[in-house]
Amino acid sequence: MKTDGPPARHRIRISTVKRLAMKFSLLLAAIVALFSVGIVLLLRANIRQRQNRELVSAALTIASAGENRRRREYDAELPYYITFAVYKSGTQEIIATNDPFLPVLPVTAKRAERYTAKNYFIDGDLNILYYAVGFGRGNEYVVQTALNMDSDTAESIVCDVAYILALLSLPLLVITYFAAFFIAKRTMKNVRSMTEAAKNISASKLGERLPVTQKGDDFDELAKTFNDLLSRLQADFERERRFTADVSHELKTPLAVMLGHANLLRRWGKDDPQQLEKSLSALIREVHSMESIVANLLRLSQLENTRAEFHASAVDVHALFERLIGDTKAYAPEADFSVQAGVKTVYADEELLYQACTIVISNSIKFAGKKVHIRLSAEQSVLSGFCDIAIVDDGPGIESEKLPHIFERFYRGDESHTRSAGGAGLGLSIVKSIMGALGGSARAESTAGEGTLIVLRVPQKSAVS
Repeated sequence: MKTDGPPARHRIRISTVKRLAMKFSLLLAAIVALFSVGIVLLLRANIRQRQNRELVSAALTIASAGENRRRREYDAELPYYITFAVYKSGTQEIIATNDPFLPVLPVTAKRAERYTAKNYFIDGDLNILYYAVGFGRGNEYVVQTALNMDSDTAESIVCDVAYILALLSLPLLVITYFAAFFIAKRTMKNVRSMTEAAKNISASKLGERLPVTQKGDDFDELAKTFNDLLSRLQADFERERRFTADVSHELKTPLAVMLGHANLLRRWGKDDPQQLEKSLSALIREVHSMESIVANLLRLSQLENTRAEFHASAVDVHALFERLIGDTKAYAPEADFSVQAGVKTVYADEELLYQACTIVISNSIKFAGKKVHIRLSAEQSVLSGFCDIAIVDDGPGIESEKLPHIFERFYRGDESHTRSAGGAGLGLSIVKSIMGALGGSARAESTAGEGTLIVLRVPQKSAVS
């Protein structure tokens, strides 16, 4: 079904820009309004102070003239726009005035006051600002000065300022809206680019990344954060894919063997006691092999995804070596050991470290024979804060082209890369993962015919999370 108009995502994107522009314009309008009110209030306060000073000064001038009996000089020095009246405070009899319509008003406090009267004149209201003060003996006279606010130019200008600012704010708001719209649109361009890039990212395209403009702004930080997240997700997906592929690859052989023996038994082997026993033994052996493979793969997955539980503590190196020797003698009594420990303690999960050492020692016995000589040592590492636990055998060693691969999953040193060498090729992979989880590392040195050295680098301090 065909629909009119742009797609929904486009409308949402544009509306975001419009909202930003509108918010900016409204904020500016509020600022202009507050600014206008502030200007008007400041102008009005300044005008009131000036008018108050004029009224007070005029009143004091008239009072001084009255006290000196110079009534003819009452309005000699007054500005033309100031009206006055002098009256007796008791009878309110007006003695002198320059405005016969000015009413008699009470004495004010210290400042001029506003006085209005509706329909005071035939053609309008009375609206004045006045100041009244007593003078003479016992303040028997009162002088009041006044300004007609209806004809006050300053007052009218102040009132017009608000309207002028309001009129000017309308085109200003329109201009600022379009300016803000343009700025917001350019700013949101980076967001649109990231949105388009994010749409291309899927489980099959985890290598895609959000664009980074190298401007160092918040959008770049956001893009870098998402890119880091995508990199971690990609690494997790790769581990899961590798785990699935490893399981599939490694279980093919035992499943094929089991299927072959099952078909053999189904056809005629069940009637041959010798073949029946042989096939059942093979089936049991392959089941144990599958069980070991799955357990090791799960262990690797837990270690690589940091889901295994660690109980790091100080480990006594001498006690660890004695335990390793005692447990190895139980299944390989002819193996010979020598020990050299220059470091007393390391900081690690004792069981995981023991497991890693056991795997290395069992590999030495597997490839060098049960009469192998194994040297265990613990020395201060060249890397500060670490100890190197070395396990050296006098076996056949490892060829130089094979040495870089011995920590890879399912790698076997035999030429055919089959199970003839024993195991599934996961032992040293587990060692490497264990040492990585403990905050250390594992490396190997060997020369064909001269034995093999495996070094496990372990922290000496509480550096394992």
